Amino acid sequence: MLDVFLMIASIVVCIYVLYNWEEIAKQRWMYKSYELVFSAILAILLLEGTRRTTGNIIPILVSTFLIYALFGHFIPGFFGHPGFSLIEILYHFYMMTEGYWGLLTDLTSRVIAVFLILGPVLLATGVGKTFMDLARFFGGRVQGGAGLIAVLSSAFFGMLSGSAVANVATTGTFTIPTMKGLGYKNELAGAIEASASCGGQIMPPIMGVGAFVMAEILGIPYLYVVVAAIIPALIYFFGVGCGVYFFAKKLGLGKLPAELVPKAKDIFSLHNMVGFSIPIGILLYLLIRLMPPQMAAGWALMATVVVFLLMGGPLSSKEIRERIKTLGKAFFSGTTTALTYLMVMAVCVQMAVSLISLTGLAVKMSEVILGLAGFNIMFALIATMFTTMLLGMGMPTTAAYIISGAVLGTALIGLGIPGLAGHLFIFYFAVLANLSPPVCVAIYTAVTIAGGNWLRMAVKAMGLCIAAYLLPYFFVFHSALLMKGDLSVVLMTSFTAAVGTLFLSTAVAGFFQKPSTILERLLFAAGGSFLLYPSVTTDGLGLVMVVLGWVSQMYLPSFPLLGSRLEIEVAKSDPQKSD
Repeated sequence: MLDVFLMIASIVVCIYVLYNWEEIAKQRWMYKSYELVFSAILAILLLEGTRRTTGNIIPILVSTFLIYALFGHFIPGFFGHPGFSLIEILYHFYMMTEGYWGLLTDLTSRVIAVFLILGPVLLATGVGKTFMDLARFFGGRVQGGAGLIAVLSSAFFGMLSGSAVANVATTGTFTIPTMKGLGYKNELAGAIEASASCGGQIMPPIMGVGAFVMAEILGIPYLYVVVAAIIPALIYFFGVGCGVYFFAKKLGLGKLPAELVPKAKDIFSLHNMVGFSIPIGILLYLLIRLMPPQMAAGWALMATVVVFLLMGGPLSSKEIRERIKTLGKAFFSGTTTALTYLMVMAVCVQMAVSLISLTGLAVKMSEVILGLAGFNIMFALIATMFTTMLLGMGMPTTAAYIISGAVLGTALIGLGIPGLAGHLFIFYFAVLANLSPPVCVAIYTAVTIAGGNWLRMAVKAMGLCIAAYLLPYFFVFHSALLMKGDLSVVLMTSFTAAVGTLFLSTAVAGFFQKPSTILERLLFAAGGSFLLYPSVTTDGLGLVMVVLGWVSQMYLPSFPLLGSRLEIEVAKSDPQKSD
């Protein structure tokens, strides 16, 4: 009964603005008392709705900003402010475009909603299955194939869902048991799934929800964000894939069993390829033509529906009715799960953004970051990283990015960093917060499926994504990594970064051509880091170091003080020992 009452209340307070928005817009700072009551009711409903859908973190954070706005005049020093009355705040929320009805509310309802419906429809009509079959066909033929299938499939589902936790919970239910059944230890199986699921949010062309918000905040076409994200995203997944491959070599894990690898004739049938390529092709083509993303997704959605109705099976009336039911369930699922949850969360986060702007907190944080840059710009970037990850712990990536971008984005631009590079820096660490202890929600989700120790799983996931923790520090200064500049420079920079990522992965796994000693791991780690940084000098130093590590593996015996290969080989042969 209480839920019905709350639902009716939410409808009433929203419909009031819908029918009276013109009068509200004309009468600035004129209000009726009941309008402030409506504002308070809507604030409570949003906080409670967000608590029910995403947990306590976002409501607590919004409440903290609210307390800061109300009692800022009691705070001494730099972070103090004159304070705002409850009436001013409620009016600002309900009757100003910067409040409940601000940028995030508009963006979610106008742009993101179409993509959140497109995802379930693609999955329901078989596009998701075709992609999984392609992942099994290509990934299953390589050593450690089960892990590589998890990487590929989670990348696809992650960019559709926009949520690392939802992706782990969805794809992890079949990728993790498959990996464990083929010899992967609990922690490694969970770490692979979690790291790949997080990366889906930075993988073009869809990139989850955060990329749409970024384009809107920066006032640039969505395609610009997609193009800039291509190289970092490919390096991210290349690093995770290399880590999976070298761990598989180290643990003696084989390819996917032949009976689990689908046949080429089944995958590449006309039916599958048409159903897969037409909607994805239309989406990509229209995005490349700079069509508004919601329109591109709308045409892709219509194409998916038409192709499924015409080619999803026999054309008998009974079969067509069944396909219509399938589409109806997909639309219902997309609307009542992802869209509903995101809409409530987006408006709640909009409250936080509104309060940050109202109190001037963003300006104050920008001054702090700029002050750190006076000592060294790296200090400012490190402070931005930790602040973003702290805000991102325990909340969805989109919320973490929006709040961090509102607080810190201006500061990075003030340091001379291009807006797109600065916001991608923030976005990357909002994504990686899902993997980073102590509040690593993607890891917690994976450990419930895989079992094992969550902290060891988090450490392995961070190791698999080691290049992703370093790369943002490089692309903020080197635009070639964001697909800008001369083509030859972009290609060379991408190549050396990929080689560096490969050797970082060997260092993390402790295996290259054979198990590595401590000295070799240090050489590979240092060399890989140098190669990741775009510079002739660092590339030369990195090349020398990885060659020394390679030569050591080929010709030199292990040294007792720096680790014995024999000990690592024993770990390889004993499946019960930790890797």
